[in-house]
Amino acid sequence: MKQYSWQQRRFAVSSLLLCVALLFQSGSSGALSQQKDPPWEDLEEALLQLIDAEANLVLTETEIDAWESELATHLRVEGREKALEISFLIEMLEAEDLARALAIEAYMGGDPLTNAAYLLNSDSVGDLIFRRAILIETTKAVEEHSLMYAEMRSGASVASLELGEKIDDVLVSILRGKTNRSKIEEKIREAEYVVQIAQIHSSADLLKARNRHLEPTEEQWKNLRFCESTETYNISTGNGYYGAYQFDLITWVGVGGEGKPSDSPPEEQDARARYLYHLNGWVPWPVCGRFLPQ
Repeated sequence: MKQYSWQQRRFAVSSLLLCVALLFQSGSSGALSQQKDPPWEDLEEALLQLIDAEANLVLTETEIDAWESELATHLRVEGREKALEISFLIEMLEAEDLARALAIEAYMGGDPLTNAAYLLNSDSVGDLIFRRAILIETTKAVEEHSLMYAEMRSGASVASLELGEKIDDVLVSILRGKTNRSKIEEKIREAEYVVQIAQIHSSADLLKARNRHLEPTEEQWKNLRFCESTETYNISTGNGYYGAYQFDLITWVGVGGEGKPSDSPPEEQDARARYLYHLNGWVPWPVCGRFLPQ
């Protein structure tokens, strides 16, 4: 069986507690707040959101580094007496984690009524004896490890207990920081994609100014898509045309696309279709282009 360090165990327990807290928080917060749509056609705003997310990442990484440095300071061993104290503290924290994990397992197993149902669900006398033994051993394990932790805690010095609390606080802070970092990194990836789409629209704006094409309305674009593909963005019938705007691969690559248009998200297909329109007008859609400004 794989052995985990006490730090990993503390992280596991802290993760569980944080998840429970978040569940209670989400359950009492009411409806989810409405988020503003990504600025697909506003390159300046898209860049500002990306810069903000990157700044938050730098700040979070700085905080994590500070917490990890503080943890290293708490665990720094100086002299035999200090080493023994740290060793005892680690054993005590491991005992606490194990006792807590066993208690959680026992709780997840249910109350006495659940235990009774567990026993009554036995298929045979042998199965009943086995299940009863499992329940007894689980209860004994929780009691033994809880007593072990209580005894170790009673034998620990005040300084050790204070140090244990400090270490626990730092570990929770590191866990929260790393969880927050993962969320920020995801936001950065999303912001980078929004910037990519906004850049396409920015290029389309330049073509619009140069070629003096009228901007199609949302209704006109919708009519075009319905005519071309019944507004099916992932359509690929094998006729050489793909997506909501029925791009052929040569045209798609010509406006900067990669892969098949039908595999690209709707916002990218919309942006590249708009770029194509301001480049060549309605001509790329010889039949359905009648719905666009002529």
